[in-house]
Amino acid sequence: MIAVSLSISRSGDLHLFHFQRELFQKRCTYISFLHLIHSRMDILYQTFIDHYSSSQQLTDHTKAEICNHLSILHLNKKHILIKENQRHDFAYFVIKGAVRSYFLKDGIEVNTWFALENDMVGSLQNFNGNPSKETIELVENSTLISINLKKLKPLMFSKIQISNFINAVIEEYALFLEEKIYFSQMMNSIDKYLILLDKEPQLFQRIPLTYIASFLGITRETLSRLRAK
Repeated sequence: MIAVSLSISRSGDLHLFHFQRELFQKRCTYISFLHLIHSRMDILYQTFIDHYSSSQQLTDHTKAEICNHLSILHLNKKHILIKENQRHDFAYFVIKGAVRSYFLKDGIEVNTWFALENDMVGSLQNFNGNPSKETIELVENSTLISINLKKLKPLMFSKIQISNFINAVIEEYALFLEEKIYFSQMMNSIDKYLILLDKEPQLFQRIPLTYIASFLGITRETLSRLRAK
């Protein structure tokens, strides 16, 4: 009886040992996975911060404060980031993917701009607390950094480095929009097509031609004829 009891006890101890070892390995794997995620997040956040802070030296504390109001999103194409005539508390930095902006005119979509990697997308109207005048939609499956403007904006009034950083973001985005407005209003369709083909040829591989034709102010058929020449 004693020998049987010892055998059962040792068998139980062995099973417990294997269970604890397996649990420990799973915990180590999970911790490693978390470290990998956080490391990846840190790299993406640093990419965003470096992009807009080249002219200023941010302290680690300021960077941490900014990162507290960032998040990483993986979204499918056709996802609507911002809807026309609605308020929205976020802006987005494109890590990977393609985005378009459009508004409705007599029920027809009029495309106003496209954005790719390292571009900021959002609505200046939203930043000022007003409804957006445009809809912003993903054209590709995309990875974005979401910036919580509602929480970050108040820090501008008490943190000079954060204020300078956000102003740099707004300035670049305003220049981006100014360039698009000049492009769309001051040139004829053929000149716009030739410049787009020369400066941003990747758009023709990544953006549906229907959207590009709308942006150029011509029909899809006219664009096809231009591309055939």
